[in-house]
Amino acid sequence: MSRRTLLFLMVGVAVFGGYTAVLVWILTGRGLSLPGPVGVSLLGCAVAVQASAAVLYGRQFRHAVSQTGRDLRGRAAIRAALIGSGVARLLPAGGAVTPVAMSWAVRSEVRGTAGAAVRVTTLNYAGLLIGTGGVLLWIALRERFPLAAKAPATVLGIVGLVVGGALIIGSTRLGALGRRLPERIRRRMESVFEDHAVDRRALLLLSSRIVCEAAVLGFVVFAFGIRITPAQVFVVFGISQLVGGLPGTPGGIGLIEAGMVGALVLVGVPAEISLAPTLVFRVISYWLPLAAGLVAGGVQFLKARDVGTLENG
Repeated sequence: MSRRTLLFLMVGVAVFGGYTAVLVWILTGRGLSLPGPVGVSLLGCAVAVQASAAVLYGRQFRHAVSQTGRDLRGRAAIRAALIGSGVARLLPAGGAVTPVAMSWAVRSEVRGTAGAAVRVTTLNYAGLLIGTGGVLLWIALRERFPLAAKAPATVLGIVGLVVGGALIIGSTRLGALGRRLPERIRRRMESVFEDHAVDRRALLLLSSRIVCEAAVLGFVVFAFGIRITPAQVFVVFGISQLVGGLPGTPGGIGLIEAGMVGALVLVGVPAEISLAPTLVFRVISYWLPLAAGLVAGGVQFLKARDVGTLENG
């Protein structure tokens, strides 16, 4: 193990320990009630739904690969999804590297999957923008909302719908974009820039995954006795994820927490109450998938090294 890898693991353990310490302090030192049996059951449901979201991500990737005329096993697609999402949680703006990691994870089974990985990643951002924008508009126009925030919420909702729609259209026109690149670059990245329509199955898998990830937050806040509407849960989730996607910290650490607490305050949840479920949600949605991604990536790396050793031998 290199010094850099060891240092990285030590930093990760330290950050996770800090998360745990802060969470324990909040629950025990500030008079907040611990989740009872029903709350613990809801947290268990949140973990199960988070796992389902990872499976759906793998199915998204497999479907995108099938649109290129290739066949990818379901298990390999899920492994690629775990590794890709793990990388996204390790690096600042890691979403840009996610397609590379996903393609690398299955390179021994199927070549030329970079384009499919790019489309899946692009669609995920597009779906998050459209979903958050649409629900934000609904809340601003139909539900109780602070008067001073109605106009900004309406504008942000419209912007989310427009940008998300543009990303979906753009994901089907990657080939046209590739033809505008210099020939040398175009030849090296030919598999990335391919035109493929977004069909019903792709949209169904996309929407199912985003709903599952938002539902994880819903289970967590309900476990702590916070009662907000499903639309508010989705908006809080969407805003925090979009804020966390900004360049800055690995996996949006700090940014997502701040965005989620701020969004919960916006829908009427006091800040001192919203911090505990925010941290628990991040343990389930960030640390558990990160651990799964590291395990999947480590196993894949060892397999690749063993194959390389046998071929060289």
